[in-house]
Formats: sequence, structure tokens, C-alpha cells
Amino acid sequence: MKMRWVLLLVAVAGCNFGSSEGLTIDNSCASDSGCPSGICDGDICVDGSGASVDLVIEVLRGSSDLVGVTPASWAFGANSASGSSTLDLVLPATREVVGTVRWDGHRVPTTLRFVRRMAAPVAPLAPVAVEVDTLRDAADGDSSEGYDFSTALVTGETYDVVVLPSSDMVMAPTQVTAPAIRSLPPIYMDFSVDEGDGSEPFRLDVVFPTELADDCSVVVAFGCTLKATVVSVDDQLEVSVPGLQVRAIDKETGRVVSSIGETDANGLFAIRIAEAAPNYLIRVTSSAGRAAFPAVSVDPDVAFVNNPINKRIRIPSVDVTEYTGRVRDMNDSPVPGATVRFLSTDLFGGNALGLEGSFSASVTTDNDGVFGAELISGFYSITVTPPEDVENTWGVLSVDSLVGEGVTGSDPLIVPSQIGLRGWVTTFRDETAPGVTILARPRQNEYLGARTQEAVSNDLGAFAMSVDVGLYDMQVKTHPETGFAWLVEPEIVMSPEVGDLVRGYRLDPPIPVHGVLRTHGGEAVPNALIRAYVLAGAEGAADRLIQVAEAMSGDDGAYRLLIAPHLGDE
Repeated sequence: MKMRWVLLLVAVAGCNFGSSEGLTIDNSCASDSGCPSGICDGDICVDGSGASVDLVIEVLRGSSDLVGVTPASWAFGANSASGSSTLDLVLPATREVVGTVRWDGHRVPTTLRFVRRMAAPVAPLAPVAVEVDTLRDAADGDSSEGYDFSTALVTGETYDVVVLPSSDMVMAPTQVTAPAIRSLPPIYMDFSVDEGDGSEPFRLDVVFPTELADDCSVVVAFGCTLKATVVSVDDQLEVSVPGLQVRAIDKETGRVVSSIGETDANGLFAIRIAEAAPNYLIRVTSSAGRAAFPAVSVDPDVAFVNNPINKRIRIPSVDVTEYTGRVRDMNDSPVPGATVRFLSTDLFGGNALGLEGSFSASVTTDNDGVFGAELISGFYSITVTPPEDVENTWGVLSVDSLVGEGVTGSDPLIVPSQIGLRGWVTTFRDETAPGVTILARPRQNEYLGARTQEAVSNDLGAFAMSVDVGLYDMQVKTHPETGFAWLVEPEIVMSPEVGDLVRGYRLDPPIPVHGVLRTHGGEAVPNALIRAYVLAGAEGAADRLIQVAEAMSGDDGAYRLLIAPHLGDE
């Protein structure tokens, strides 16, 4: 499949690639005669085919004296490069943002998280979040210039902001001190940094509504304090359940939209629902260390029909089963140290109480491959992940099983064997390429259990590895000092139907991209790791990142990035 690909460069601080000693392949040249393919440019053979790539560049702030004038991350639009290309990068201006976080005049200890919005063609990137904690003591006191937090954001940009109360104490308007996270809900908002006078701080003052302390009523169901009791129901018998964690989550996004409550000895809890959260579920979960209890989502429109004064969440009592089993391999040998995960997502199917229940657990097999787990009766998805073992090529197993109703154990869980992947790496000079790292990276959204595998080519350029069933991107990674680019082959299917695979990879002359990274004021940005990605996907619908190169900027901000002129499947 032909891929449209866009290069992404990521600058990160504080990394190095180690010594260049022991390099075993070399793309150096003194003249064109030293390049059987391509042309000699500077000190290496480079691509001479005329191939071009579209570049999208992302820069992540590194460790230097320029933190206050460089954004945490920034992405540039498309630039075309062919042959030996120069691409100088100038970062946008930043502006100091300061502000306060208050509730009824009291300072609120919080963490503010700013995530810059990204537009096409760089939208697939995940921008680096800027997180800042409020100060313990306000800077500049209570004057109009006083502030609880300070950070630097990109001028003219819009950010999605989360104001998350912390576990530090806050003075409540009508109560004694309490941890902020148990007193107030998160606030979600958008925030645009004004392009005005950059020498003056721009303010963002956050105020929690005082009305959050008021009890919810028949008329008001959010922006207030919700009180209710959690009970376990067995026929007509109701028993209060203490020690449960309670919060409200948005029905659409799943975001937490309330403070965190805990049921007391009588099963009573109180949570404060955010002002901008009209559609929510109540999420009840178990505390660490207590007996098995389901995670329950409650629809208040159903559970609190007619809005009673004394609200009760009635959770059907559950049966707990000691579920045991064994994990074996294809040779009927025990698999010790395997992680066995259980997940049930429909414990209360068809229940008329407005409940959705789930339960998860994880255990590890002993030296005999035996495991035991306390599970709530239900239908489970079971995933067995064996430990990494070079001698035993154990794969990941996924099965379904009923637990309870007389079922207290399983037949032996037989993990499959991994699939073999071997091949060789050569250069355009028809030389073997020893010392090259070959990575098989699974597409995590396709096969959740598949694991990354790595091998290094031997003196003959050969490599071999075993991988789980899955969809993989193959990365053939060279050291930057060799003068060769990485080679990437996307979307390799590993399945029992296909069987073992053999791959041959050839390292061709790269496309060098070099330039200088500078601040908006013209200062060179040093100590940055430049990572390159291709934006891969079907023609006209590229939407996925694959890393293809990396390099480091010098003290003068200069970098050189070596890019393969094609993907491995082209």
C-alpha cells in the first residue's frame, strides 16, 4: 500500500546517544566515486533519486536557560525536502500567564494543566501538557498583581485547561479544612493567550462557585452538593456499605466532574457536582485492600426517580468465587510468573435500578503455573501475559469464561507459541549491516496484548526474534554517526495463518535535513533531541505517527536529521 508520509521532528532535552565507538557500518565518502548509489554531500552519500518528503516539525522544550522564552511544544506545518535540505526553525513567542485560584475568597491548592489545541496537518500529534501547581503562598500578596501560579504559554494560542484540586488542605466556606480533592470538583475550560504586550503577564483567575456548598434540590441537581447512601441489597435486606469511593463522571466523556467522596459507616457520602455538568453518572468503586466489590456506574435519573429527599443507591449483593486455574504452554509445561487479568463489564445486565457494574482483578502464577483469584460471579474476558523469556517463546492468550454458578475453575489455560520473524540487513553497497537494532512495535489499538520485541543484527547482518500475534511497525534503527537513516516498514501482520516471516532490509542513501533551531528572539536552542516521524495512512487520510529518525541539536542549535527516502514497503 502506498503511503503518504509527513515527517515530524520532536525536540527533547537531556538525552544522548552514547559513544560512537564500535560502529560497524559507515556511510562516509570523500567524493561521488565513493557512492555507488546517490551522491557525496559533505561527508556522507545522500539520496540522488529526487525523492521528496513533506516535513511537519514538532519541537519539545529542552533543558537550557531558555525555558521562559520557548514553548513546551510547538508544531510547524508542512515543508518539502529533497536531496540535502536546509530547514531553519524559529519558535513562536511565549507570554507569562499568572493567576489565582479561589473559593469564597480562600486559596485552593490545585494543579493546572494546559494542553494546546492542534489543527491540521499536525493534529495527530499529542502536544506536551504544561502543568503548574499553585504556590503555597501567593506571590505579591493580596494585591491586584498577586498570583498563585505562573507559567509560559504560546502567544495567540488556545488551550484546553483542567483545574484539578490537589490533596492539600483548603478552607471550606462553611466547614472545617479538608483536602481540596474531597471539597471541590475539577474545572474544565478553554483559554486563549492574548497577543497584546508580551512584556506584561496575562491573567487567568479561576473562581469556584460558592454555591457548590449548597445541597442539591429538586430544582438544582448540579453545581451543588449531592448526598446519598450506598446500600447492598439482598432480597429485601439492605446493608450500608462503608469505605467506598464515590465521584461523578460525565456521561459522554467519562471525565470526573465532582469532588471525591467516601462512604462512612452508614454508607453516606457527599460529593460536589461541577457547575457545568448537567449529564453525569455516579461512579462507585472499592477502596484498596477491601473485599471484592464491583465498580458501579449509577444513572441518577433512574436511581433517584422523583428526586427523593433521602437518596439511596441500591447495589445488588454479589457472590464471590475463589477461581483457580493453571497456565501451561504448548508442551504442557507450567508457565510461572504469568500475569492473569480478569475483566467483566456487565455484572448487572438488565437491572432496573439504573446500574452498570464491572469488576477487574489481576494475579500472577506461581512456580507451578497455578493461580487463584477472588472474583465476583459473572462472565469474564481473561488475558494471560507470560513473562519475557528468550528460551520459551510464550505468546499472549485471550479467552472468555463464566465464573460462579458452580464454575470455580478453568481447564488449563494454554498459551500459544509466538511467531518467528527473521531476516537480514544490508547497505546500498551490498555490505552486511551488523549492529543494527530491529524493533517490532505493535499497534496497541489493534492488539492490546502484543508486546514490543527487539533484536540486533549479527556480524552477517542477520536477526531473529519471536513476536506475539498482532499488527506491527518494523523499525530498523541505525546510530546517527553511521550516516545511515532508519528504515521503517509499517503494518506487518503476524498471525498463525500467515506463519513465520522472513524480511530483508536495505539501507539506502538518506535525505539529510539540517538547520538551526532558534527562539522567537533569535537565540539558538541547544541540547534538543530531534525525533522524526512519518504521518502514515491511506492516501489523503494520513493519521498515524511512525518514528523514523532522531538527532541531537548542538550548543549552537544546529541539527542534522537523516531520513530514508521511502518506507520499507515502497
